[in-house]
Amino acid sequence: MQNYVDFHVHIDYYENYKEVYEYYHTNKIYALFVTNFPEVYRKSKETFSDSKYVKIALGYHPEMVEIKPFNRKEFDRQIGETRYLGEVGLDFSKRFYKYRDEQIKVFRYICQKANECNKIMSIHSRCAEKDVLIILNDYQVKYAVFHWYSGSISLLKDILASGYYLSLNPSMLKSKKGKEIISNTPLERILIETDGPYGKVNNRHIIPGDIPSVYRDFEHFLGVENLREIVFQNLNRLLVNQLKG
Repeated sequence: MQNYVDFHVHIDYYENYKEVYEYYHTNKIYALFVTNFPEVYRKSKETFSDSKYVKIALGYHPEMVEIKPFNRKEFDRQIGETRYLGEVGLDFSKRFYKYRDEQIKVFRYICQKANECNKIMSIHSRCAEKDVLIILNDYQVKYAVFHWYSGSISLLKDILASGYYLSLNPSMLKSKKGKEIISNTPLERILIETDGPYGKVNNRHIIPGDIPSVYRDFEHFLGVENLREIVFQNLNRLLVNQLKG
């Protein structure tokens, strides 16, 4: 299983989260464990041992704005401990559009800190892709990965022109729009994610043991044989560039 990458997974949302975490670590799968609140990031750091393979991202999911306000002090307290911010972003779908102004306020602050502290972002952008890109560029964020992008192809070109990446999940292979996005993303800008446990395969929630078959499905669609190595090199390039500043 070595050198597989899962660049967006909610490990804490699995019932057997400790087993899932250990599976990634034991099988040497590079996983970005995204969190929905700064407080959850802190709790996760306390719960799980350090791992070369599983990295915990400091996040505030835009959907959480209706549940709990953004804790700026806690966010600032934790930001020095990680290279990653996620899941963060904007969600202007029908249910969350009424929180638009508050989401933008929070996301602008997070992007400011991402620029100042040289972080890699895993970004939620549902129905708000253009606004997300504008804010990223406003704050000159260097390292961003659009998680489960579902916007237009024309905006995708602008995202790629800004130097950003996409993390693709198997659900995107099930829709015409998703396939079009995948086909228009250069191989050198692709990362793979499960979005577990929300992602699904064979009409069930995805588990990390499904990752090899996920890669095979993408290889078949893209017409490549070495996607695992391509994605690993893409991640390595992103990290090297981040270290260079």
